[in-house]
Amino acid sequence: MLGNIKKPNEIVDASIFNFIKPGANDSLSSMSGIELQDLLYYVENCYLELRSHLGFDDKVTFGLELEFENAVRKRIEQKLEEYRLDEAWQLRGDGSLHNGAEINSPILKDVSDSWSQLKKVCQIVYKHASIDKHSGGHIHVGTQVLGNKTESWKNFIKLWSVYENIIYRFVYGDYLSARPSMEKYAEPMAKNFWKDYQGMLECDSLTLNDILRKVSHQRYQAVNFNNVSNFDCFQTKNTIEFRCPNGTLEPVIWQNNVNLFVHLLQYSKSTGYDDDMVQKRRRINKDRYSSLNFYGEIYLQQSLELCDMIFTNNFDKVYFLRQYLKSFEIGNKELAKPKLFVKK
Repeated sequence: MLGNIKKPNEIVDASIFNFIKPGANDSLSSMSGIELQDLLYYVENCYLELRSHLGFDDKVTFGLELEFENAVRKRIEQKLEEYRLDEAWQLRGDGSLHNGAEINSPILKDVSDSWSQLKKVCQIVYKHASIDKHSGGHIHVGTQVLGNKTESWKNFIKLWSVYENIIYRFVYGDYLSARPSMEKYAEPMAKNFWKDYQGMLECDSLTLNDILRKVSHQRYQAVNFNNVSNFDCFQTKNTIEFRCPNGTLEPVIWQNNVNLFVHLLQYSKSTGYDDDMVQKRRRINKDRYSSLNFYGEIYLQQSLELCDMIFTNNFDKVYFLRQYLKSFEIGNKELAKPKLFVKK
């Protein structure tokens, strides 16, 4: 596992990749003692950069909703037009925000142009608006990423219900806690999804529409399925919407969040899905941490488990852990930020 390598192109501090090889797939959850301490030291002291691509295939499609407040909309409109982004990246009002608005992306793929456009949009908004206590960062992923097999959908519901506490802290992004309106507009679903999954086990002839009826409790939940109409292809309204991320104007956070959600879906349909591990974690945690009150805490071993399950290379794992651990800072104060972990 250990060995000296050349510095990768897309990370500021490569010392961690003198400790673990970026292209390898080490079992981080198996580390202990000094080895684990060294890993965490290196993770805490690296800074993340926007990547030109994440390695998704062409079938993966996604869309972004950037919410922000205190907006000078006229200036944002002018700048979007100036950079010829106004037709694809749509600026709209949002009545749930204070003097707020949102920008909806076009259908995106994992290509450098998508990420460079996102970076420019974030730069424009940063100068003429702000992320405030009600701003969210919703992400849509095309249903074809999960596919049309009922077992994949059941796996995803189970996986989410067991690891929701890890997912939420991660998508707090560059903040330490949930936005105040989280429970209203992105209700945690761990308990409901686990009950839904148990109900699925009682049905011998479950269809995808049956699953959707069970898990679609309302629109304003952590994962919204109201836009799902077809399981084989991407259409404008054929997406799984992840509503739980906090708002951010940091493109690295957006990219990291997309990477997490896509990998959760892909893992749920993979032949390597480790049901024994998921069930074991469920028995350990039960419902003890299935509440927003606990989601800002750090669950190191559980986060390492999820990291090892869904990612297949150390580079993705480091990016995941850096955003999840946030220098091991914990806090409940509104809009409190951890130490910077993104290159400026």
